[in-house]
Amino acid sequence: MIVFPAAACYHSAMTGKELITNILLIIMIAFIAFNFYMTISLKKKRKTSEDSYRKEMDAIEDNLIKLMKERSLNFTTVRHFMNDRSQGIIFVSDPEKRKAAIGMREDTAFFSFDELEDAGKIYEEDGKGKIQSAKIFAVIDGTRYEYDIATKPFRKNGMFGKVIYKTAEDFAGELEKILKEK
Repeated sequence: MIVFPAAACYHSAMTGKELITNILLIIMIAFIAFNFYMTISLKKKRKTSEDSYRKEMDAIEDNLIKLMKERSLNFTTVRHFMNDRSQGIIFVSDPEKRKAAIGMREDTAFFSFDELEDAGKIYEEDGKGKIQSAKIFAVIDGTRYEYDIATKPFRKNGMFGKVIYKTAEDFAGELEKILKEK
């Protein structure tokens, strides 16, 4: 057997302390790499989400701006809402001329404050603590319009549920404000 002098001086067995230190070092490097990856991917997802939101809302806003110019209105109240299917809903009103509109990409409901007969929110519960869907309705001149806010089941106190409730309450609140002014 040939023994090299440098190898003979090196102690090949690692102590327990060195082993734990190396394992912790590897775990920390993996953790830092994972955080770096997540930061980059979240930025990309956020950018994609913002672009999608802006594209959806811009299409609706264009229709509402055209409506505002055609009817010589000044929409001072503008509220943006997004449902769980990434469909935008924009509520606008001109309190001075007592006109309002609810715009979606495919349809816009334009009405005077006097034409709004009823409005509210509908939550369909399953009895097990989950809400199956959330909708806002508006009865305008005898026609009932329904706007889906949530179409997927959610928990009332969950993060998603709180956002859905706030969206539904805000949207219904704008319509109920008009009903009170009548």
